[in-house]
Amino acid sequence: MQTDIYYRDITKTENLEAYLLEKVEGAIEDFFKYDSGAHLTVRVESDRHRTSTRKPSYICEVILKPSRMRTVIKVRKTDENFKACVAKTVSALKVILSKRSSKKAQHHRRDPMLNFEPLPESQGVA
Repeated sequence: MQTDIYYRDITKTENLEAYLLEKVEGAIEDFFKYDSGAHLTVRVESDRHRTSTRKPSYICEVILKPSRMRTVIKVRKTDENFKACVAKTVSALKVILSKRSSKKAQHHRRDPMLNFEPLPESQGVA
């Protein structure tokens, strides 16, 4: 899996990059264990001048492009705390991936014979 991290108005450090890789890749590694062609893009930015109190607001955006599906998964969350922002993004990504999981889709598939109701005697086939 290819991972790109983009920073805007945040100083890039090794610890910050390791933290983001650990959180985001750790959340999706079970789903994309065998998909080496998947592309993960993480964008992190601080938005200080747009708030009325001039406190920084952090935005974390994750874009995931699986190689086997046409759809792109995109999650974008905002918070005043950086770690809370990343945690919200990762938890939302986990929810989306668990809903799209093929195992879960197979689990909810129903057998048509379980809902079988016999026709009344008057409508039976002769």
